[in-house]
Amino acid sequence: MLPKLRISSFLLKRLERVKLQCSGCLYGVFYGDGTLLLLSFNVEASVGQLNYEHIQHKFPAELDLCGFVNFGDCTDTEANLNQVISSVDITDNPIVLQCQLGTLVGMKASFRVHGKLEHVPYEVMEAPQLFNDFCFTRLKCGFFLHTLPTPEAIAREMHVLRKRVADGSLVFNVAQTKIYVSSNCGTQHKGFNSESRIEDLIAELPTPAETPSGNKKKSLATAAQQVKHNGAVGCDYDVINIDVLRCRTREPAVGDAAPQPALSVCFTQEEPSKVQVPLELEAMAILCKKTKLLRLYDVLIESICRSLRLFEQCLSERLVETQETATGAQLLTPRSYHFYPQEFGHFLSCAYLEDLGDDEPSVQEKRKRLHRQFALPATRPYFRRANQCHFQTDVADVTAVETANWTPLLNTHLGVRPSGVTDGKEYLVNGNYHYYHYLQQQVQDKGWGCAYRSLQTICSWFLLQGYTERAIPTHREIQEYLHKINDKPASFVGSSQWIGSTELSMCLQGFLNVDSKILHVASGAELSTIASELAMHFQTQGTPVMIGGGVLAHTIIGVDYCVQTGQAKFLILDPHYTGADELSTIQIKGWCGWKGMDFWDKKSYYNLCMPQRPILY
Repeated sequence: MLPKLRISSFLLKRLERVKLQCSGCLYGVFYGDGTLLLLSFNVEASVGQLNYEHIQHKFPAELDLCGFVNFGDCTDTEANLNQVISSVDITDNPIVLQCQLGTLVGMKASFRVHGKLEHVPYEVMEAPQLFNDFCFTRLKCGFFLHTLPTPEAIAREMHVLRKRVADGSLVFNVAQTKIYVSSNCGTQHKGFNSESRIEDLIAELPTPAETPSGNKKKSLATAAQQVKHNGAVGCDYDVINIDVLRCRTREPAVGDAAPQPALSVCFTQEEPSKVQVPLELEAMAILCKKTKLLRLYDVLIESICRSLRLFEQCLSERLVETQETATGAQLLTPRSYHFYPQEFGHFLSCAYLEDLGDDEPSVQEKRKRLHRQFALPATRPYFRRANQCHFQTDVADVTAVETANWTPLLNTHLGVRPSGVTDGKEYLVNGNYHYYHYLQQQVQDKGWGCAYRSLQTICSWFLLQGYTERAIPTHREIQEYLHKINDKPASFVGSSQWIGSTELSMCLQGFLNVDSKILHVASGAELSTIASELAMHFQTQGTPVMIGGGVLAHTIIGVDYCVQTGQAKFLILDPHYTGADELSTIQIKGWCGWKGMDFWDKKSYYNLCMPQRPILY
């Protein structure tokens, strides 16, 4: 009997955007009674070695190679198809998709049965159902790798390490609970039995109010979203956090004694000629919530092994690069980074070496390769370190640090009341930003610093999206730069003079090498006429927009627009706020909220500074 086929709506949108003839690999999850859910794909090169084996290490465990996709009339289809199909090991009937270029019309799905294609219908799984039915596990663990600095030695030692990981000695603890998962006792909890499922485990996870630091976590969860407290910022999946322990014995634990933690495990005898590399990895897996808990141990082990393969690949690639450039073999420390591109609908992991920055040519080339393999645009640096996913538990852990080192509120529009536009469609800022406003950092800029604050908010967007590592410019730095380029006289530096959209565009170019589009509107009464252009801006660029009129400046971070009626409202981040950084006050009082046409001065003209994304991997 052939599996039932479902395709993620995220994947369908990605397939629809491919407009070049090519072929690639499909990745999916088997769950329930033989249902295959397709979640991702990569594009394979027409010449050279195929990449799917290395790419699969970047996916969460359980998201596996399951088929082949062809776009248009690709000439290398047959050769790639046979190689990919022979590598599929989670099913005897790999899936094959035939797609037209730039459209889903005419897309055909077939299972390969005894060498022949058998057409099958498919269902679309929309995002809400995906978030409701599936979840992710995330665990952290540490090892030491003792190895000679050669690719062959690394492969050999990593193989030994994976075998030891899979020998049944590890025990897992669901974070902040007394739930343990072991090879010989399964998932231990008084309320679980052989029929218990992942959803039963999720029901046992503590809520923010139940944790010792509940108030802090609750305020953070509210400020960052609405996101689930067991999840990640900008992600609607539940994430189960797992701690890794190690039993002293393979026998069942006595009484209620918990297994002893193993902060690091050394598996080989140290030799003088070998080097020691610490491996602090984070591993993820995707699971249907209906999956029985009996499978959880094996899935967690596989997630660790997959992360170790990713580390092995990272270390070996670096050794090959250094040998080719004759710079000498040196093993750097790898680190896991998880990313959640909104277009994917799933996590993707990368391993980067700690002493190699994002702007190193080899690291840039690696990211550029990922963009090509996943058919992603070149204007969004998805896989820079600054774009790594922030998990709610980690956000809570750094609360004390952030209190000492002040940080503005993040993404204050999340959770605002609806605009009320009938039949409107929201177009919002794409990514994270910080809310800058009057009197922050003890700067007395009330009455003149609104545009400076808007610029700081825009700069924070480029910083948080990984386009730059430059610190947010101060008022004085902004004034000094405008004087430096001869736009302002020397007396401007240290003054309380305001700036406008044009000056903002100059600063963005000077500080960040970012171009801007300047849009002129004759009066506030005509702002509704540019609603469609703003909608297009947020769709294609996604950056915050500064708008200046008279002596006031605001930041537009979204528009709700009805094409049929022309009605529009603007999501405004108001830099004129002078109070404390309390999200509830800012939203309730309208300092961040939807504004109608009556918000604008009908007698003033307005200029909009619309920053454009640069090409950057």
